[in-house]
Amino acid sequence: MQTLAFLTNHNKAPLVADSLADSGFDVVTVDSFDTDRLGTFSREVSRTSSAHETALTKARLATQLAGTRYGLGSEGSFGRDPYLGMLPWDNELLCWWDAHLGYAVYASQGGSDTNYAQRWVTSLADAQAFATQAGFPDHALIIGQAGDSIFCKAVQDPAQLEQTVTAMLEKHDQVWLETDMRAHLNPRRQALIRRAANQLAMRLAISCPACQAAGYSVQQLQPGLACLACDYPTSQTLNEHWLCGACGHTETNTRTGFAEPQHCPQCNP
Repeated sequence: MQTLAFLTNHNKAPLVADSLADSGFDVVTVDSFDTDRLGTFSREVSRTSSAHETALTKARLATQLAGTRYGLGSEGSFGRDPYLGMLPWDNELLCWWDAHLGYAVYASQGGSDTNYAQRWVTSLADAQAFATQAGFPDHALIIGQAGDSIFCKAVQDPAQLEQTVTAMLEKHDQVWLETDMRAHLNPRRQALIRRAANQLAMRLAISCPACQAAGYSVQQLQPGLACLACDYPTSQTLNEHWLCGACGHTETNTRTGFAEPQHCPQCNP
């Protein structure tokens, strides 16, 4: 087994250990660096880099701090779904880094099964309703915002929620609540990170045909598969462009067959 150093302060290693063990890696936690320095969900520290850049930074730091060849970084992003822009959306990214060969392999999973939410509440009843909807107390909450006189993260005690909200409402008309999205306090995030680890394991299982490095994968999908009914190019994938991050080897695989007419802009406008 190769040692894979995972830089995390939020107990993510058990979430990926089983999947990556199948790829020959023993995942060990590195927690000597405060990852909050790279950005926080609760906005005390802004994330100035992209999710991909931040995950790569963590993976590289993991190898440096642990003195290992392989490192792992993770980053979650939250917003609206990429389809209709109506549902809250969680995207979990994992970055595997080979410090000897100097290349990364990424895997990600996104989904709407998240409790990501924020709200101003004006009563204890409003706060308790928000908490119930968020899955409290299994999922933790944050009370207040950075810079407020009271700012409590990792709230999972119903008594603490009641006492803190009541105290704040005695001084203010409203109180800010949000879900604590850190992985060790958010079971829904944990499920998506496990799925991302499964995808990473599948990618690492594919070796480059030129240099045998792990992580040979599809980098781009090109549409244009012909329609079965009229032969018009459709949105379905025609070409898969593969790339090795280690040696740069590329190849294109072209799909055979035809797309169903339901995917054709001419037959099904």
